[in-house]
Amino acid sequence: MQNTSTVRAAEPLRPEFDTILQRVAALGSRFGERAPATEKAKRISEETMAELRETGLFKVMQPKRFGGYEYPPSAMARVGFELGRHCGSTAWCGTLAVCFGWMTAFFPLEAQEEVWEDTDNLLAVSYTPTPKVTPADGGYMIAGSWPWASGIDSAAWAILAGLVPNPAGEGPPMLSWFLVPVTDITIDHDSWNVAGLQGTGSKTVHITEPVFVPAHRVLPIKAVMTGAVPGRDIPDNPQAKYTYPTFGPTALVSPIVGMAQGAVEAFTEIAAGATRLARPGVFEKVAESKLIQRLVGSNAARVDAARVMMLMSLQEGEAVLDNGGTLTIEQRTRIRRNHGFAGRTAAEVTQELYNKSGAAAAGLDFKVQRQWRDANSAATHSSIDWDMLAEMYGTQMLGLQPVGIF
Repeated sequence: MQNTSTVRAAEPLRPEFDTILQRVAALGSRFGERAPATEKAKRISEETMAELRETGLFKVMQPKRFGGYEYPPSAMARVGFELGRHCGSTAWCGTLAVCFGWMTAFFPLEAQEEVWEDTDNLLAVSYTPTPKVTPADGGYMIAGSWPWASGIDSAAWAILAGLVPNPAGEGPPMLSWFLVPVTDITIDHDSWNVAGLQGTGSKTVHITEPVFVPAHRVLPIKAVMTGAVPGRDIPDNPQAKYTYPTFGPTALVSPIVGMAQGAVEAFTEIAAGATRLARPGVFEKVAESKLIQRLVGSNAARVDAARVMMLMSLQEGEAVLDNGGTLTIEQRTRIRRNHGFAGRTAAEVTQELYNKSGAAAAGLDFKVQRQWRDANSAATHSSIDWDMLAEMYGTQMLGLQPVGIF
């Protein structure tokens, strides 16, 4: 276990977030060039992860006592916006790595010290619970299989969901998060075969023989959902005040908005220099088509709207919490509504651009096609379902109690 005072003494100076983002942006073209290889490898390369680590990206929301910079969730959103322009898979894993580092702040300090024994550690998460949880002296024994562990190839620790038997022996089991070192896990490298986000390596992991997880590395979901996490009781641990149900889905949506921005940019670049057969024997510049002009202009506006709506509601919520306040139900559901709106809108943008890209768009090396696949795959995530979130916000507007995760 690492000595906390030693970690504090070794803290780096906190760079301005814009400086970190500029470093990330400078690498964007490289990530775009690697996107086809990233898909084939079904993971983010060690080279890319090393380059991202060098920018300071992974420390953006990491607790300060362990070398992190403690920026708010709106900074995480801007990470996704930027990375998504170039490679959807890199954006997904990069932004989630920031999110998972923040999530450690919810756990007791003893668990945080174990995870951050190496302050460069990364985490992966699978939320699909295993029922194979048995109480043991001082903790639990767990086993099972967990799908969709994005970025697991680069992770040192994993948060895995499990169903804890009710101690009274009656009633349903309690859903909890278990912090487990990746050395206790087997990765199924053949389990990730998908149409979009192929490069995320969101593979299934297994624990065949039960392993012990001490109680301080177990976090009940009830605490996560209410915001009453153990991390709130730790002095100088401000990251724990950002509640996961409200702010967590930012990591899923912001890359999709970035993918839509990248699709607009790629489509515009191609259209600016292309010609097409307008009528027999007559070719015209695509850029002179009123249809294409409207398509580019309207979809650029839709991406801007998605991005601005997300950032405004996030920053308003952060300001309330930073000043010691509590978010209202309206504020929380508005943040979640904007998550759903941004994800759906961004996915629709990539669909419209793909539809007007011609037969060449089917080529696997065509960027708009990749952004379309990645964005629409990502937007199916249940926690950012637009219909559900619009209904939830509308319910509270009508004076009723909304039902959902907010």
